Amino acid sequence: CLATLIIMLVGDTYTLINYVSFINYLCYGVTILGLIVLRWKKPQIFRPIKVNLLIPITYLAFWAFLLIFSLYSEPIVCGVGLIIIFTGVPVFFLGVYWRNKPKCVNRLIESMTCWGQKLCFVVYPQCGNAEEE
Repeated sequence: CLATLIIMLVGDTYTLINYVSFINYLCYGVTILGLIVLRWKKPQIFRPIKVNLLIPITYLAFWAFLLIFSLYSEPIVCGVGLIIIFTGVPVFFLGVYWRNKPKCVNRLIESMTCWGQKLCFVVYPQCGNAEEE
C-alpha cells in the first residue's frame, strides 16, 4: 500500500495501471497453476466445479506467452511490479511467520488493525474495553 501511494504521488496513473496489470496476470497464472497441481496431487478432494484439464492448460499456455512478451517488451515495468509484490515479504515474516513476538509488537499490530478497520469501515472494531461500547 505504501509503495502504491508513493508511485501515485511520483508517477502517472497509466504507469500504475501497467504495474498492477502485470501483478494481476502473474497472480492469475499462479492460481491456475495451483489448480492444476491440486488436481494432479490430490484428485480425491471435493470440488464444486470440475472442468476438463485442457482448459486451464490452454489458459496457462496463453498466460506464459503474454507474461514472457510483457517481460521482453517492458522489463522495467515488470521489474517494478515484482518489487511491489516483494515488499509484502517482510510484512509476511513480521506478521504471520514470526510466532513468538514480544507483547509490544502484538499490541502494535492489533492497534494498527483496529485503526485500519475504523478508518475503512471494514468490520466492527473489537479493540478496546467492552465497557466503552
